[in-house]
Amino acid sequence: MKRTKRRQSVYVNVPITDKMSYSLFAQGLLSEIPVENKEKDSLVFKFSGGSVFCLFYTFANFRRAYIVTAYLDENDGEAVTLPGIEIPLYVIFKAKGRKIDDLKHVLYILTKEDHYAPFRLKIEFWEKLAAMIEYHGSYREEVIFLYNKYAAKGRQIR
Repeated sequence: MKRTKRRQSVYVNVPITDKMSYSLFAQGLLSEIPVENKEKDSLVFKFSGGSVFCLFYTFANFRRAYIVTAYLDENDGEAVTLPGIEIPLYVIFKAKGRKIDDLKHVLYILTKEDHYAPFRLKIEFWEKLAAMIEYHGSYREEVIFLYNKYAAKGRQIR
């Protein structure tokens, strides 16, 4: 019998003190309430296995944003490690500059009615959304059309 591999849950350490050289905002489908780590310098967010989540980093001189999930195998391309996360990730989208604002705008549109709804969608949705942001921007109508294509009937946005 063939076993299929599953993506594991991801623990993200979000700094809550000034000890780190960056700040981090994480958004996605949480499977547990965040708790302080042992050192009491971070909150630990646990994102459900197989779900996609977004990370927004701010360093001293630059910002970066990512759409990510746990790395599964070579079909995901190169595994990437990011600050505050101990396991390798599959980076679906990497944003800098204006594209960070486009990603924030898209997330605002998608999470306005239900904060977790878009994070329940398949990785394929996020890959198409990333391409849309990269090449077309974050036009509301296009984002809603794409979302509704993947969302269940009762969860579509009007």
